[in-house]
Amino acid sequence: MKEIALFCVSYQSDKERDVFLASINIAAKKAIDRVNVEIYVANNTIGNNPGYFGAVKRLMQAVDVKTYDYIIISNVDLIVEEDFFLKLADYTCEENTGWIAPQIWSHLEERDKNPKILNRYSLKKLNILKAFYQFPILDTIYTRTFYRQKKYESHPAGKIYAGHGSLIILTNEYFKRCGKIDFPVFLFCEEIYLAEMCQKAGLSVEYVPTIKVTDSEHASTSRMKHSFYCRCNYEAMQYIIKTFY
Repeated sequence: MKEIALFCVSYQSDKERDVFLASINIAAKKAIDRVNVEIYVANNTIGNNPGYFGAVKRLMQAVDVKTYDYIIISNVDLIVEEDFFLKLADYTCEENTGWIAPQIWSHLEERDKNPKILNRYSLKKLNILKAFYQFPILDTIYTRTFYRQKKYESHPAGKIYAGHGSLIILTNEYFKRCGKIDFPVFLFCEEIYLAEMCQKAGLSVEYVPTIKVTDSEHASTSRMKHSFYCRCNYEAMQYIIKTFY
């Protein structure tokens, strides 16, 4: 029996949260003899909003994360496949695996959002990305031109640098070596933070596309003002560069 904890964060997304949790319950019942799933939900509000990993950190304060085989961290604008937990229970996880990145299929973009990042970014690339968010007009131009022209490339299962942050599966070994989540940034760059923590601890990130999730397209972040979105990304990039580069 695999012990699994789900930490999910909702912000003004009650409908999406309920649909997501219903899919979790269906998948858990399909694997009732294989997994035990405990669910922790953070309902962030305008007056009480510590951000994505900030909310996860709060949820984890009263939980002994090392008692679980897997900890899932997620947004709520998702639906897991009915065999999600069966496939996770069947997956043979090597001891030095820290993070399992599932298939996260976007119907809007008609592609798998994983692997998010195949190889570690150079400092030069991070500074370029930071400049895009420092000057929001650059991000707007990129999103409306080059991003839309990007061609989707599928990738085989295997080791990658970082998975997509909308649903993250961390192993027991991650928490043994890295401790609880402590990312002091409101939003964004969570993937790079976890990837760097894994690298420092000698852990791998494994892309496993047989474990599947459907993305319903950023229920919370799509409502952000673009200027706030860019400021959060800029501050996150600054933290990553200062901390890990």
